[in-house]
Amino acid sequence: MSPQDESYWQNTNQRRRFDERRGRLDVWLDALIYFGLGQQLLLALPSLWIVFQTLRTPVAVSTAAIVSLAATSLTIAVSRLGLVSVGPPWTRIEENSLGLGRDAGYGFLVRRAAVLNATLGLSTFAGAFVDANGGGLLGSIVVSGGLTAGALLALPTARAAPRAQSLAVRAGYYAVALATIALYGQVFDLSIGAPSAAFAFGLVCLFAGLDLWMDR
Repeated sequence: MSPQDESYWQNTNQRRRFDERRGRLDVWLDALIYFGLGQQLLLALPSLWIVFQTLRTPVAVSTAAIVSLAATSLTIAVSRLGLVSVGPPWTRIEENSLGLGRDAGYGFLVRRAAVLNATLGLSTFAGAFVDANGGGLLGSIVVSGGLTAGALLALPTARAAPRAQSLAVRAGYYAVALATIALYGQVFDLSIGAPSAAFAFGLVCLFAGLDLWMDR
C-alpha cells in the first residue's frame, strides 16, 4: 500500500468515526431536547405557569423547577433510547391522530400531559419545601430530581397493572400532586397570586381527570 493509500484510509476511518460520534450526539440531543424538554414545555405549560408565578420562596421554587425539567428530559431520553424500558414509546406529537383512544391519538397526549403536569408540580414544590426548610440546594436536587425520575419510571408500570389497582395508584398520585400544587402554589389565593393560576390549575385537574376517566 502506498503512503497515499494509507493516508486515504486513515482519513476515511477518521471521518467514519466522527460521523458515528455525531450521529450518537444527534440522537441524544433529539431525545433530550425535542422529546424531553420540548414536549415538556408544551404539555406541562399549566404547571409551569403556576410554578413561575408562585410568590412563596420564589428562588427555591425556580431552582427546584429547573431540576425537575432537567430530570424529566433525562428520564425521557434514557427511556426513548432503550436504556430503560418502561411503558409505550415516547412518540412524536405529529404521529398522533385525532381521537381519544385509550392509548392512541390525542388521548395519549392527554395522558402524557396529566403525568408531566402532576410530576412537575409535585417535584418542584416538594423540592422547594425541602430547600426552604434547611435542606438547601442539595436537598432540593435530591428530592425534586428523585421524585421526577421515580414517578416517570414507576407510573408506566402502574398503568400496566390490573385496572382497579392501576386506577387506585394513579388516583392517589394525582391527589397528592394536586393537593401539593394547590397548597404550596396558593392557586386559589387571588390576593397574592395571578388569577390565571387558578385557571391553569383547573387544566391540570382536567388532564388528570381525563386520564382516569379513559380507564373507567
